[in-house]
Amino acid sequence: MSVKNTLLALLYQRAMHGYELGKQLHLVVHAEWDVKPGQIASTLIRLKEANLVDFEIEDSNPAPDRKVYCITELGLEELTRWYLTPEVRDYRLGDAFYIKLVLSLVNGPVSPEQVLMVQRRELYHQLHEVTEMRRSADPQTQLPWLLLLESAIMHLEADLRWIEMCEARLPDLKQYSPPKPEIKMRGRPRRKPETEMVPSED
Repeated sequence: MSVKNTLLALLYQRAMHGYELGKQLHLVVHAEWDVKPGQIASTLIRLKEANLVDFEIEDSNPAPDRKVYCITELGLEELTRWYLTPEVRDYRLGDAFYIKLVLSLVNGPVSPEQVLMVQRRELYHQLHEVTEMRRSADPQTQLPWLLLLESAIMHLEADLRWIEMCEARLPDLKQYSPPKPEIKMRGRPRRKPETEMVPSED
């Protein structure tokens, strides 16, 4: 996720100091995205160096003076470009579980049945947790968060259906035999024995 563009989007709403940005990010996004205060501070420094944000010093006696950040015209151009750039989601073509399953099919120490069983159990555990989170979400005040939970549930259910499909096709999957790599000769070609050399004509 882009901390840089998230901060620009929040600063487009209103000017804020770093601490406010951290609080506002959690209140607005309400996702399981833990952005540390140090990460916000370092990102704000880089944004200032890139002229995407500017700041004014706020006199906050008796507390230390604070930097109140605002988005610049250049920052607004960057933010608009981010909004209009489509996001390509990862459809797991070659994710860790797929690799694990394929390697179990070609003679691993654990059977593919066990690999699928463990994965299915974990998916059901995650599905239960996310379903409980959806049940406790308030659709009046947390509708974006609720939609994100619905998306997670749909992906988990799709993964479970894929596991079931793999289990149904295990007899065929166990016949899988990957092709062998072409073996290339190493070193220099062997010289022909002297007896095989063609005699020269005198």
